Amino acid sequence: MSKDKDPLDDMADDYENLVEPKNWIKIFPTMESFRKWVVLGTIEDIESTIKEFEQEELYEHCAIMMDVLKERKKRFSQIMNKVKNQK
Repeated sequence: MSKDKDPLDDMADDYENLVEPKNWIKIFPTMESFRKWVVLGTIEDIESTIKEFEQEELYEHCAIMMDVLKERKKRFSQIMNKVKNQK
């Protein structure tokens, strides 16, 4: 008696493959399109994504994420200073 494989297992496998950094980057035709995607994330999103990409040694992509992160943190700091000075 053989059991049929659950179709959800295949879907889960497909999802796992898709979200692997080396596969994920394939959906971006250019580094600029990748950058535009990164900009959509929160600081926490970007930080956790960098860790995953570092494990896969995708350092060019990490550099882009680091630039976006630096810009985001700088902008946040500017806003906070402006708010602080308004008090």
